[in-house]
Amino acid sequence: MAGGYAGRVGHIDLTTGVVDYAPIPEDWARKYIGARGVGVRYVYEAGPTIDALSGENVLAFMNGPLTGTDASMSGRLALVTKSPLTGTVTDSHIGGWTAARLRWAGFDGVVFKGVSNMPVYAYVEDGNVELRDASDLWGKGIHETIALLKERHGGDDLSVMAIGPAGENKVRFGAWLNENDRACGRGGTGAVGGSKLLKALVIKAPRMSIRGEDRDEWRRVRADGLAKIMDEANITSPKKGGLSVYGTNVLMNATNTIGALGARNSQETHFDKAELIGGEYVKEHYLIDDPTCHACPVACKKEVEITEGPYKVKMESVEYEPAWSLGANCGNDDVTSVAFMIDRANDWGYDAIEIGQVLSMVMEATEREFVPAGEGLAWGDRDAMIEMSRKITFREGSATSSRRASIASPTRSATRR
Repeated sequence: MAGGYAGRVGHIDLTTGVVDYAPIPEDWARKYIGARGVGVRYVYEAGPTIDALSGENVLAFMNGPLTGTDASMSGRLALVTKSPLTGTVTDSHIGGWTAARLRWAGFDGVVFKGVSNMPVYAYVEDGNVELRDASDLWGKGIHETIALLKERHGGDDLSVMAIGPAGENKVRFGAWLNENDRACGRGGTGAVGGSKLLKALVIKAPRMSIRGEDRDEWRRVRADGLAKIMDEANITSPKKGGLSVYGTNVLMNATNTIGALGARNSQETHFDKAELIGGEYVKEHYLIDDPTCHACPVACKKEVEITEGPYKVKMESVEYEPAWSLGANCGNDDVTSVAFMIDRANDWGYDAIEIGQVLSMVMEATEREFVPAGEGLAWGDRDAMIEMSRKITFREGSATSSRRASIASPTRSATRR
């Protein structure tokens, strides 16, 4: 087997419940190298003309050959499938500790096909995959699902990915989230999980030390790469570079300054109040912690807490693209509501970027009188945005039939290591 690979992929047929194991074909491993490339090949083998929400589609949770090592920024997992949103292949990537733990459990990936006859979750430990009953979890939000599975299996050495009601209801931009609120948001991967009645992936594995065969060369190459990341001149420099200090949302003001920030459904390229939703403002007013992913010194994730007003929430994190989509692109300058809506996305289980695009489109349509004012959305109407998002999640008929949502939500502490 090519160097760096575990030599084991779990192939789970949800229709029959049969689990088989096989290495990645060596020519695939050498030709495509990483999680994205190999995952796309598995999807291609299923057939490019299949229905994305059918049992023929595959859902591939894939690692690369450096995953689980101490190589900097290697802790990424690619979730690859045929997208129900675009009709073509999609690969959506996630940070946190899930990918590394999958490698420590002995896997390069797990690939699901078929449709279960009841809700299930996959439990992965010590080179084995088991399907377990998830009937009691179906219908629950992602945060509650993860908490229950951690209670069931013990929180130590455990990573959980799950879908929420949006994925269960096959919302075409449904997402998978892990316990660190990292989202495989793009492309509707959660809807594919929902179509298969696959609620969660639970991985139990202690931390391992995985290094290259040539230890001296491994240390040299790793140190060289780390030095570039740590360089004070770079945006990645820990505690000094903009990405590390302010998170990805450092881009908000920079993009706005050069006239490239889409506003009001991208009808405009500048948002007058961008500074109120940018990374600098969030750090000054709401930042409480800087958690990071496996093997990453940058710590671009910024945990925030809103303790006053109608949008009380403790969440991770106000990323640039969701903040832009639910903020500037919807004419919304209230970062507390943006944080709350991102947290709702992470619990209900849909792409926080895509929902902002949907809402901003409705806002422009309302402004142009394509949608009656009483049924549409006004720019920056935060509570109506939350209500429409809820109705989309739960497929409650007309998303505009009720204007206001109850936004009471218990403060939740983000789970992390």
